[in-house]
Amino acid sequence: VEFMNEADTTPYESVSAFDRPHRIASSGIWEVPIGKGRRFANALPRPVDFFLGGWQIGAVVALQAGGPMGFGNAIFNGDIKNISLAKDQRDVDRWFNIDAGFNRNANQQLASNYRLFPMRFSGVRSPGQNSWDFSIVKNFHIREPFKAQFRADAYNAWNHTNLNAPNTTPTNTAFGRITGTAGDARNWQMSLKVMF
Repeated sequence: VEFMNEADTTPYESVSAFDRPHRIASSGIWEVPIGKGRRFANALPRPVDFFLGGWQIGAVVALQAGGPMGFGNAIFNGDIKNISLAKDQRDVDRWFNIDAGFNRNANQQLASNYRLFPMRFSGVRSPGQNSWDFSIVKNFHIREPFKAQFRADAYNAWNHTNLNAPNTTPTNTAFGRITGTAGDARNWQMSLKVMF
């Protein structure tokens, strides 16, 4: 529930800041079917099974569209349909049309007014997110009750750059620019766990 102005008596109806019209998320684990208790090579000698059996491969994939953007209590003298840019016209230095009608003069900004400019635009969105994480797990059966597990995880395995939202303050010199990234570059994590 949001109000456009403090004196409003009726909540403002707008697309949610958490709106993502498209999202795909998937995860899975594949137990490699080799070794003791598995489909293939079930009768391997114990020393060979120690190295070849007990492997798992996992993946977590998340792809989503960007969130709706807003420009605060901006002075706008143009057509709001011109704010959005086509995909082939967007880049990190100009994510939306900064010349659509925004007043960018800091001395002319509003301090006290009845706001009418929308809070967010469903047609003007920040960059989407793309995340692919993989894992390889090896379970070692040493002897009862001792077990060990080696795990290697690759986060953002394809090293895909996920961009932050662009600057949406019309009086800022970086207005319309993306100046940072969301999340980390590819990184690996390895661990060894002993259970008894």
